[in-house]
Amino acid sequence: MNRALLAASLLAASVMLAVGSFAASTPADAPAVPSLSSLMQKELHWGLSHLEVTTAYNKVNGLFDHEYAPQLARLQPGSEMDQLQADRDSRKVNFERSYTEFQDSPTGYDIGALQHEYTYKNDEAVQHLFKDGRNRYFFYIKDHLWKIYDEVPLKADGPLGASYLDAVGKLGAVLGAPARLRAADAAKGIDRPTADWQDSSTHLRAVDRSGEHLIGIVLEDKRTLLNLPSLRSNKAQDPFALDPSIAAITQHGISDPNAARQADADAGATKKKKR
Repeated sequence: MNRALLAASLLAASVMLAVGSFAASTPADAPAVPSLSSLMQKELHWGLSHLEVTTAYNKVNGLFDHEYAPQLARLQPGSEMDQLQADRDSRKVNFERSYTEFQDSPTGYDIGALQHEYTYKNDEAVQHLFKDGRNRYFFYIKDHLWKIYDEVPLKADGPLGASYLDAVGKLGAVLGAPARLRAADAAKGIDRPTADWQDSSTHLRAVDRSGEHLIGIVLEDKRTLLNLPSLRSNKAQDPFALDPSIAAITQHGISDPNAARQADADAGATKKKKR
């Protein structure tokens, strides 16, 4: 075996060992970094209502206006400028209308990769926008912002590289600490391979979605994470479970109430025949 192949094998083995050992850990054990605040716009912070987040983007000189300002500054008044302003205003309206509550009825999110990021009947909601070449989702509970999920494309000339491991390495270099690697484990609520970090108030997850040529970058409020068991008091229900009233009746087995009478009748008929 040549040196290059040996090095590659050792690297693969070390990654597998790391995944196996870290999978048993809890989110609180994620590597600590000085600050994750640089990954959020200064206008956003945990606890904002969806109306406050909408205002941060849609107001005059808000985040949408800042995004379009450089392009508009290069244009002269006319049809091209009008079209760009109309596009900006349309995105503002769509962002405001994108607010979706997870109440009783299923939503389109249930068949996608985000289906484990929320629950129903617990005052949770999501808001969506497309910005800087990525989908961004704002998650709320009790109308308080507690999670931001970005879908970042994986490509050779992209900010995070062409693969999941490229992205984890780049994030580790920026944050100043290697990630904790966690294998997918449904029992621990980890539906995909995940790398994570934390600071004093925020937990960062990098979720492997290589099959879709992207990575999920998730920022979460640690205080809300700690309180999720109590905030999510309504648990998911099994759609195939028996109704409680039926389960109570059948817990000792199902019997036919007419069976005893039928047995007596059959016994009487037998005695008559013997005479």
